[in-house]
Amino acid sequence: MSELTEQNLTRQQAEQEMACLRKIYASVRLLDPKMLAEDPCYPPWKNVHPCTSCVGREAMAGKCQCSKLETLGSSLYQVTARYVEVDGKPYVMEMILPLDASARSTLHSNELIYRDALTGAYNRRFYEEELKHKYLNAGVAMIDLDDFKLCNDTYGHSAGDAALRLIVSIIHHCIRSTDMLVRYGGDELLLILPDISAEVFVRKLKDINKRLFAAHLPEFAKMHVSASIGGVMAVGIPISDALPIADKRMYLAKRRKNTVVTEDIAPDAVRSENDHRPMVLIVDDSPMNRDILSEILCDDFEILEAPNGPKCLELLNAWGSDISIVLLDIVMPDMDGFDVLSRMSAQGWLEDIPVVMISSEDSSQTVRRAYELGASDYISRPFDARIVHRRVSNVARLYARQRRLSALVSQQFYDREKNDQIMIGILSQVTEIHNSESVHHISRVQRITSILLERLCQKTDIYGLNGMDRYLITTASALHDIGKVAIDDRILNTHDLTPEQTAILHTHPILGAQMLENLSQYQDEPLVKFAIQICRWHHERWDGSGYPDGRKGDDIPIAAQVVALADAYDGLVGKRDNHEALSQEEAVAELTAGKRGAFNPLLLECLRDVEDRL
Repeated sequence: MSELTEQNLTRQQAEQEMACLRKIYASVRLLDPKMLAEDPCYPPWKNVHPCTSCVGREAMAGKCQCSKLETLGSSLYQVTARYVEVDGKPYVMEMILPLDASARSTLHSNELIYRDALTGAYNRRFYEEELKHKYLNAGVAMIDLDDFKLCNDTYGHSAGDAALRLIVSIIHHCIRSTDMLVRYGGDELLLILPDISAEVFVRKLKDINKRLFAAHLPEFAKMHVSASIGGVMAVGIPISDALPIADKRMYLAKRRKNTVVTEDIAPDAVRSENDHRPMVLIVDDSPMNRDILSEILCDDFEILEAPNGPKCLELLNAWGSDISIVLLDIVMPDMDGFDVLSRMSAQGWLEDIPVVMISSEDSSQTVRRAYELGASDYISRPFDARIVHRRVSNVARLYARQRRLSALVSQQFYDREKNDQIMIGILSQVTEIHNSESVHHISRVQRITSILLERLCQKTDIYGLNGMDRYLITTASALHDIGKVAIDDRILNTHDLTPEQTAILHTHPILGAQMLENLSQYQDEPLVKFAIQICRWHHERWDGSGYPDGRKGDDIPIAAQVVALADAYDGLVGKRDNHEALSQEEAVAELTAGKRGAFNPLLLECLRDVEDRL
C-alpha cells in the first residue's frame, strides 16, 4: 500500500489516461463503489479463484494505491489498484499486467470471449462485464433490424446471418475505433459513442440509418435492409440507466420503421427519415400524356415516369413498394399495358402496388380484361382532371391503409412470438441450471437445429416442412430436456451411474412429453405438438437402438431426428458429461461412424454440408 496524492480527473481525462495505460497493461478498468461491492473480480479468475484480499477495495477504503501478485493455475499477474476521483466521484482504476506467457494467453482468450462469432462485434457478455456500470458521457443507441424474423422465414437463416454481418460492417465503417458496437441479442445492436456532442450523435445515427437503408445483399437481391434506432445521451448516468431509455425510443421508431428517435415524443409524432409524399409511376409512350398526368398529380404525389413497359419494370425493380400506385397506358410499342400487368402479377407486385389503367380504349372487352389481370381501376380518355386526381388518391389511400393494417398485424405477431421466446428461454434456463449443463447448451442446440433444418429443406421436400414448421421446431428444441426437471439432482449430476440410476435417467423423455401433454388447453398448438415429439423421441436412433420406445427410421418424427443430431453434436464439441470437447471435424467423424448411435443418413449429409457454419 502506498500513499497517493489526491487525484481529481474529469471523465475525459480519465479515459485518456486509461487509453495510455492500456499500451502497458493488458487490462485497465474503472470501478465505482457499487462494482467493487458486488462484482470486483476480473473475468479470467471470477468464480474460479476468489481473491484472498481485494486490492480494489483496499485502495477505495484507504484512498491510496495498492498492488499484489495474483495467480491462476501456473499464470502470474500483477494487479494494481489506484484511488481516483472522476468528476468529484470516487473510483478505483484497476490495472492488470500478465507476468508470463501463459497469463498473456489467458487474457487474450478473454478478449475472444467478448466477441460475437458471427459478426465480430462485441457480445452481450462484454456489455454485462465491461460496459454496464460505466459512466462514459456517451451517446447510447439501440438498433433493431426491421422485419428480421420475416427475413429469416422467407430467405432462410443464411440470409439473416449475411444481413447481420453486412449491417455490422456498415456501422463499423461509420464509427471511430474508440466507439463500441455490441450484439446485444438476436438482431438488436447496442452502439456506444463516447465523448460525442448531442448534435453530432444525432447526425451520426441518421447517417447510419441512411447507409443501412441503401445497403443491398448481392446474393439476396430481393431482400431489403433497414433498421429502427433509438438514442439517448448518457451524461452523468451509467450505461445501464441509459439503455432502457434508448430501448424505449427504439420501439417508438419501430412504429414507422427505418426511423431514428432521439427524444421523448408522442408515438403519433414519429416520422421516418424517409417520409415523403406518395409516389406515382406514370407509364405512357406519349410525353404529352405523361406531362398532363404529372401536372394533375404533382402537388400531392412524387412523380416517376416511364416511356415504355421495360422501363416501367426496371423502375419497379429499383423502387419496389416505395411506389404507391402505377398509372398504366395500354397501347404501347414492344410491351403493351396488358403485358406489363401480367409481369407485375407474376412478380407479386400487385399485392402491394395498385394499378390504374388509363386509356382511350374503352370497349367492355378491354376493360374486363384489365380487371381480370389485376387492375384496381380503369379510367377512360378523355377525362376530367379532378376525377382523375380523386380516383388515384382514393386507390392510393386504400392500399396505404391496407399496408398499415398488415404492419400492425405483423407487429402483433412479432410481439407474441417474442413473448413466447422469452418464456421458453426461462424454462430452458431452469432446465440447464437443474442439470448442471453448459449455460449455452440449449441456445447452441437451437442454432444447430435451425441450420440443419435449412439444409434439409434445400436437399429434399420429402418431409414437407415449410418456413413456419422450421421456426416452430427450432423454438421447441429448447424444451428437449425439460423432463430432467423431474429427475433427482444427484442422478443428473453423477457421472458414473448405476444401472438403476441409468434407468431412471432414461425416463426423462417420457416425463417431458407428459408435462406438455398435460397442457390440455394447448394441445392443438403446432408448437406444443412439435415439442412433445422432440421431448419423447430425441433419444431414439435410426436403427432402433435408442430409447424410450425403440422407434427406428422415419417412424421417428423428423423434428425429433434433427434435434437428436443437434444435441449429440453439441455434446461432443462442448465440454460436457466429464468428457473433453472434440473438434468439429472429430465430432462429425464420430457421428458419421455411428459411435453415438445411428442417425438418418440424409441428416448426416446435411451435417457435413454445414460443418463450416457450426
